[in-house]
Amino acid sequence: MKKSVKFLAVLLIFLMPLSAFAESWWSPNRVRVNYRVGGSQAEGGMGAITGKYKCPDANSACTAYSLADGTVISTMGAVDKESERVNGGLSIHYIMDMNILVGIHIFSTENISLVTQTTDWAANTANAATTAAGTVYATAYNAALGGAGTALGTIKRSTSINFLDVGYFYDMAGIVDGMSISGGIGLPLLGSSGSTDIVYGTTGYALNGGLWTESITADEGSAMSFFVDYGYAFGIHEALFSLRKVTTEGSAKVSETKGIGKVLGKSKFEGSSDSTSFFLGYGYIF
Repeated sequence: MKKSVKFLAVLLIFLMPLSAFAESWWSPNRVRVNYRVGGSQAEGGMGAITGKYKCPDANSACTAYSLADGTVISTMGAVDKESERVNGGLSIHYIMDMNILVGIHIFSTENISLVTQTTDWAANTANAATTAAGTVYATAYNAALGGAGTALGTIKRSTSINFLDVGYFYDMAGIVDGMSISGGIGLPLLGSSGSTDIVYGTTGYALNGGLWTESITADEGSAMSFFVDYGYAFGIHEALFSLRKVTTEGSAKVSETKGIGKVLGKSKFEGSSDSTSFFLGYGYIF
């Protein structure tokens, strides 16, 4: 019994100061809300791409010229260019007594791009066999499906990420009364989602193996965010201006016999984004 009492006393002696310290550490003295009002974004489309036709082929030209499966016999150029975009961003931050900043940033972006053929189909001239087999399909595709200028499809990309923001608050009252600056990083730990939806035109349908639509979800992805907040306090209120940079990358395994994988001749579909945003906000000082 005496040992139990002594143990309880030791716990109280050590835990009470620790709890008081933790309360002072994590007790917020102001809350901030920032809303995205503008910014810049890197091109959301893939840019220049190459469509490929590979062996085996429907008319056995590859067999006739002894070409192995997977050999590229004909190609065309295309471009995937962004046509419209909608971005969103909202941050909620708490400034603790120890000048630690914690909060959440909700990031969302959606863009639509148009894929258009930029060159006619042409045979792969690597050797006589690929030239002969490729010419058959280049001629047929240009006649039946159209060459440069043909619309191939539309791609819609959507991404939503909840960042855990962690940073430091610096009071600049010693320099300019009421001014403050804070900054930190955003970690994609609070949930995310993303998808790529493709709608094919008649030519795209013929090239991709018979799909009018296709939805792709990333197998792998990464994201990072950095932010800086400038504040000016007047009484218990605070006006805020913020800058934030967000970068994302993602990839998905796709089939080379159907859909975008067949058109591009690739087993992996990849994408990335890079944005810089401006925010205006309001802070309340407790």
